[in-house]
Amino acid sequence: MNIKNLIKKALYTFHKNPLSKLLFSKEIQYRSKLPITEVENLSKHINMFSPYTDELQPVNDWYGHATILKKFLGLPQTYQFKFIIEHGTYFSDQVADIELESDLPSFVTYSDFRAKILKKYRHYTYAIGPLIHYAPHYLTEEQLNKEKKRLGKTILFFPSHSLIGLTNDYDRDWSYKKIKSVARGFDTIRICVYWKDVLLGKHKYYQSKGLECVTAGHILDPLFLPRVKSIIQTADLTVSNDASSPLSYCIYMNKPHIIFYQRPKMSGKKYFKKIMTDYWKSDPYNQVVKAFSKIQFHITRKQRELINYYCGTNNVKIKTELKKIIQETELVYKH
Repeated sequence: MNIKNLIKKALYTFHKNPLSKLLFSKEIQYRSKLPITEVENLSKHINMFSPYTDELQPVNDWYGHATILKKFLGLPQTYQFKFIIEHGTYFSDQVADIELESDLPSFVTYSDFRAKILKKYRHYTYAIGPLIHYAPHYLTEEQLNKEKKRLGKTILFFPSHSLIGLTNDYDRDWSYKKIKSVARGFDTIRICVYWKDVLLGKHKYYQSKGLECVTAGHILDPLFLPRVKSIIQTADLTVSNDASSPLSYCIYMNKPHIIFYQRPKMSGKKYFKKIMTDYWKSDPYNQVVKAFSKIQFHITRKQRELINYYCGTNNVKIKTELKKIIQETELVYKH
């Protein structure tokens, strides 16, 4: 373990005290009562070293992934998975450095495509499909029906978002015009803004156009994925200007998707710029963008096949299958 990782580990350990845990729990409880339109309050920063998880690999709980899997399986939140959960959707052979920092011997990901790539780094890899499958809804069934009635026929736009160490920007006027070009017959256009971009004030452009903005909340908020699930559920057509996690979630939830592709303008560290440039050049990424760039209001067989291949929509597991994976990874960890 290098010095950087040792410092990280020390900070996580230092912050795991009763007072910090109480303050974090109170903050999450407060956010759990907020509507998804409260974008600024839901996006306020949370210290990454706060006791937001008991996981051996803290990144496992980005977007609440580990929390969701434990709730789905009826495990206590204090239980520690002995595997690394891949946190993002990749249409390439790239692997995030932050996940390779962990010493855990197994990987859990979404598709066989990714499992094969991750085998280069860990012998034991498991594909369990899109993690949104295991998430409960943020809204109750009654609230979802009420929202759907209020919104009517809805277009949901997922703009390309900024990352840790990298700010992405794009031509919002162009995106707005493209969305409006397919909006005939729709009652509402909604924009789902990533928390980092809310902090940068990028949601204000869309609000100035009279559009409703929503957010899934902060990356460390365990209710991130349940919010995404409810946000997608109330949409009839989903749109983006990039191919990323929301695309796989939308197709898994049977929501048609159109990509009005834009290459973001990046500002930040050269290292991260190169990673993203290489990603956008990859064949799988461009294959997916091409497949979703045609304007159509249904999901084609080819689109379903692509998302299944790259994102594992057919790889979802039942509880007994997941428990078997947990048992196997426990044995690997002990040996």
